[in-house]
Amino acid sequence: MTKAQEKAGAARTAILDAAEALFAQSGFDGVPVREIAKHAGVGLSLVTYHFASKEMLFEQVIERRTDVLNAMRRKFLDRFIAERDTDLTSLVEGYAEPFLILMARGDEHWKNYGELIAQVAQSRKHSGLITKHYDDTGRLFVDALLGIYPGGNRESAVRAVTYSVVVMLSIFSSIRRVESLSEGEFSSADPAQAYDSVVQFICGGINMIMAE
Repeated sequence: MTKAQEKAGAARTAILDAAEALFAQSGFDGVPVREIAKHAGVGLSLVTYHFASKEMLFEQVIERRTDVLNAMRRKFLDRFIAERDTDLTSLVEGYAEPFLILMARGDEHWKNYGELIAQVAQSRKHSGLITKHYDDTGRLFVDALLGIYPGGNRESAVRAVTYSVVVMLSIFSSIRRVESLSEGEFSSADPAQAYDSVVQFICGGINMIMAE
């Protein structure tokens, strides 16, 4: 790789990192491309050189970390299926833990992504991105869930996975409802702190839905 290519790659990464942080803070509509360029320390023309539109930039922000996350989840699923595992807790952890591991590394970029994806997952405007980048892996978890509950129906499994995602994403949200409801007694700043209770909650809910 030439120095020019290295420089271009570094600039592209800086733009993605800046966009990720700003989108997580203010949402897609609240962030001008000019502000992203300023935050990244590059000229506006360089942003438009790497990304033809703001929408393309937004999708690239989502895609680059989603690819990493999906790869970790699929690796778990391959092992889960190969071992003929039927433990519900193990399956739920296989979905939730990769995200938690990446968030818990202390990498500010992954924390920004966690807050951003929690917003995007609830947005009708960006639902196509979730469909494109998450649904294939999500369907694999639906299939694995039906393997644990062979008498269950697919609609129940789809709903169970959908509800589980909402619960899981809640621990990565930045709205700090735990602090508000507890009047500051408890904290949601560390996702790892909520992990065990979230897994238990999801497993209980899935079992109720699938056992009907």
